[in-house]
Amino acid sequence: MRLHILFLLLFPCLLLSTAPQAQAAKKSKAAVKAAGYKEIPAFNWGLAATGFVEMFKMRNREVESSHPNRFFPGTAALALGRIDDSGHFLLLKCGASSSCGSIRDVLEDRMVFATLLDAVQTPKVRKDQLYNPVTWELSPLGEKYVDILRKRYPDLSTRLGRLIGAAFAGE
Repeated sequence: MRLHILFLLLFPCLLLSTAPQAQAAKKSKAAVKAAGYKEIPAFNWGLAATGFVEMFKMRNREVESSHPNRFFPGTAALALGRIDDSGHFLLLKCGASSSCGSIRDVLEDRMVFATLLDAVQTPKVRKDQLYNPVTWELSPLGEKYVDILRKRYPDLSTRLGRLIGAAFAGE
């Protein structure tokens, strides 16, 4: 008899405690969809950071061994092997009449974001759909994925800056 009374007292409490959890689960699923987790699922930042540093080192060597005109017509790209005083890690040589400052910034951004997209898991698309493997220029889908990562990590620029510094510190 006592068990029946105990059951009748506890059963309504159990029902009431599961309702808020179900509502919270629905809200979290909506937040997951809104944050782009379908395209880029949740990942371990430490693991992605390690992959980024290693791939960045390889990309740096790739720049050093690249042929002229690979990234932009009339240019030759060189890796500095360090971060200079102005915060750049690439050197772009152009013809005598043109300035390469803004083009160098574009190439550095391409290198960083293509490396980031390589380091994170994108199960629904191949990497060559996100950027051009030769010039590292991001496709519109790659730009969308970078925007998703910027929303997910508002301090993405700071994080990437630290990772670039770590890549050069290890060499």
